[in-house]
Amino acid sequence: MRAELRAAITVGAGVVVALNFGKLPPALAELRAEFGFTLVEVSWLTSLLMFAGACFGIAGGSIADRFGHRRTMLSGLTLVGVAGMVGAVAHRAELMFASRVIESVGMLLAVLPGPAMLSRCVPPERLRGWLGGWGAYMPLGMSLMLIATPWLISAVGWRSAWVATSVCALGWALLIARAHPRSEQETAQSAPPRASLARLMALTLASPGPWLLAVGFLFYAAQFLGAFSFLPTIYREAGIDPRAGGALTAVAVLGNALGNLASGHLLQRGVQRSTLLITAACVIATMSWVVYGSTVPFGLRYAAALTLSIVSGLVPGVLFATVPSYAPDPRAVSTTVGWMQQGSGIGQALSLPLIALLAQWHGDWSLTWVAISACAGVVASVGLAMRRYDARRPG
Repeated sequence: MRAELRAAITVGAGVVVALNFGKLPPALAELRAEFGFTLVEVSWLTSLLMFAGACFGIAGGSIADRFGHRRTMLSGLTLVGVAGMVGAVAHRAELMFASRVIESVGMLLAVLPGPAMLSRCVPPERLRGWLGGWGAYMPLGMSLMLIATPWLISAVGWRSAWVATSVCALGWALLIARAHPRSEQETAQSAPPRASLARLMALTLASPGPWLLAVGFLFYAAQFLGAFSFLPTIYREAGIDPRAGGALTAVAVLGNALGNLASGHLLQRGVQRSTLLITAACVIATMSWVVYGSTVPFGLRYAAALTLSIVSGLVPGVLFATVPSYAPDPRAVSTTVGWMQQGSGIGQALSLPLIALLAQWHGDWSLTWVAISACAGVVASVGLAMRRYDARRPG
């Protein structure tokens, strides 16, 4: 199988598990009606997908490095598939919540080995481009399901969305097994002489590179989620129909994927990663003011939101592409990704409550841009720190 096809299938695994982020928002009304969920319970149902990453990211990455990347990704895809089927047949709230926890664990296991698996099937001269593109898995999968789920609900019901994501995950596991056959290298990876889980985590936590990546991802995730809480407010103010609002949301999220893909192209052409991070942070801060702090017409605010989404996609693309050179050991690539994912989960879990507190204190959402800009400022600081780190340790 050609290297490009193997790499595309690997990235596709991330897209497939990210479908689970996009299937829930369009189905919230149906889930509340069927299960009697309150708004608080629905918010927990959404947040549970961040649970595994926020709590066990680095441990999950160490498991992938210790027991094999192929095996870990296949296990994750299988868990996502099983969880989707459990959710599809659930008639009790407890079972639905349990299925989301299983999905969370499966998603973590499926995405953590991605960069390491790409590095084995892509030539070194094209690796940066593919690693930058890997960061697009989340917006691609999420936007696809944001568009598809309303159609599935109207045609067959909300359970069909859960069945669809389950079938995709189980089918993709077969593709991964074919694209990454068990090899002598993979067998060697899972042999006992490999570094222990504790050793892999200790190596990662003792190195400054993974900390820079984790802090960058934490504040990127916080600002991105915070920025996109503007959508309901702007739609409401402009009198946008909710169905059209779903399409607008999907387009905005999909824009983030373009930024991820662009980051890989720019890195491949020799643009410094620190330059991309600092530039992205400046644009994010400016566009967040247009969206939240200004009173310009809806069209301009939405254009600013699209720009923010596209440019902010440069950040995860750069961070994922940097993993192989910042990992403290070639055996700790997935552990480093896990530490990044842990930062991302924490950032997503904390951002909306903190922004809500700011809005409650001020009386409206107009200061949200201040919080987003503060997060962007930290991302810029990470870019500067990476520039100094690269000067001491090129990679």
